[in-house]
Amino acid sequence: MKFETTAGIENGDTLFILNDEEYLPALIVRHQSSISCLCIAIGGLSFKTSDVIFSLEKSLNKEVIPVIAEQELPEEDVSQQVITSTEQAVSQKNTPDFSGKIRLSSNSNFSNQTDDIYRFRYTLSAKATNISGSRLTAETYLSFTHKLNEWDVVKDNLNKALKVYNLALQYEFTESATLWVGRKINPHVANVGAVDGIQFEYGFKNLYAGVIAGSRPDYYDYSFNFDLFEYGAYLGQAQKVTNGYVQSSLAFFEQRNKGNIDRRFVYFQHSNSAIKNLNLFASFELDLYKLENDEPKNTLSLTSLYLSARYRFSRRFSVFGSYDNRKNVIYYETFRNFADEILQQASRQGGRLRFNYRPVNYLIVSASAGTRFRKEDPRPTKTLNGFVTYTNLPGIHASLSLTGNLLQTSYLDGQIYGARLSKDFLDGKLYSLLHYRWVDYKYVNTVTELKQHIGEIDFSYRFNKNIYMSVNFETTFQAKENYNRLYLSLRKKW
Repeated sequence: MKFETTAGIENGDTLFILNDEEYLPALIVRHQSSISCLCIAIGGLSFKTSDVIFSLEKSLNKEVIPVIAEQELPEEDVSQQVITSTEQAVSQKNTPDFSGKIRLSSNSNFSNQTDDIYRFRYTLSAKATNISGSRLTAETYLSFTHKLNEWDVVKDNLNKALKVYNLALQYEFTESATLWVGRKINPHVANVGAVDGIQFEYGFKNLYAGVIAGSRPDYYDYSFNFDLFEYGAYLGQAQKVTNGYVQSSLAFFEQRNKGNIDRRFVYFQHSNSAIKNLNLFASFELDLYKLENDEPKNTLSLTSLYLSARYRFSRRFSVFGSYDNRKNVIYYETFRNFADEILQQASRQGGRLRFNYRPVNYLIVSASAGTRFRKEDPRPTKTLNGFVTYTNLPGIHASLSLTGNLLQTSYLDGQIYGARLSKDFLDGKLYSLLHYRWVDYKYVNTVTELKQHIGEIDFSYRFNKNIYMSVNFETTFQAKENYNRLYLSLRKKW
């Protein structure tokens, strides 16, 4: 889900929908960035990108502020849409329904130092529910990407251009028993990633259990690779409680590579908002097998751990803390610039503490600090981030954000300061943004330094509820070098 800002939203939070004047729990936040949230649906709900989602954590004097999951910026996590759409509402009447979205986009990079690069991307996502009145559902999410004058790369290996993130059939034997066939990410074991194969789940009351058998996508180009066989099972519970939602799942998986055991592990995740104003989330992976001197051994090793807690002292003040020891995320597609990539890597792992405060209406103040130290690092990584946002500037009714980031990694010291002004026009049809950042990176083992001025301008226009267009231009100045990026996007829904 995309937002103008996710200030005040943390992992484990509950997002809501409005139904007959009542706010109902709808989504659990699994991971959030500055403009997007990775979520799973509660109770089998399904959503379209035009749906209005509410964050009660953003309320002031019980006035709930809506955030529309439609603001498109160039940065996109390609698995995000797949996961947030994996849960489907149960249709009592088996009424057929079809929804889809096609997007055409281009990303142009040109500078005075390198050759110009023009990349084109076409994506299709679609879901057909209760086909011909049956219990059969089909869904897909595909993307095709190529560069100008590099069609030989596509012909040499189609999988470098074509990415199949979701392609599956679902059949509901009953409201409790569901079978998936094809490539699909299961939201109850999302850390496993996409599975090419068969998945079966059975639910009873607040419990659910499932089995999975298939293969993993290829590591290099995300194609089908049946040498990477895997199978597993999971058990979990999910229920609404007075103050929110409680969900837990435990999974066992064995993964193979050309018939040999590659990995055997246990995965656990838990989300809890049963205590008023407190949100807890935890996940971990335990490896049960390893090769030592080419000899297989059954072992018990903690290979991934994430813990987070958020407490809301009042409608205006909340504190969030987390510890992240998960593996780094691999992006098959990303539009991050160099400065953003360094900042994201520095903030990704380790311990982190953050607070959000609303001293008065429309004003948000947030600050966070984090640290990480690994044995192989010559010195610890430290980050200090803060921002101040005023969402309704007098006279122009615009939103202004001032940001600051200080970071120390094993190989550089850096600071980033920025200001962003955004405003809607024409009753919300036109969204505009101006963004400036100053970057100062100093490499500790050399006299090299990197100073950048990054400017960004964005316009997004909604012709109607089905057609949406955006234009984003970013320019980076450093010493004698100049880099420019132009992102164009046209989207059609039906």
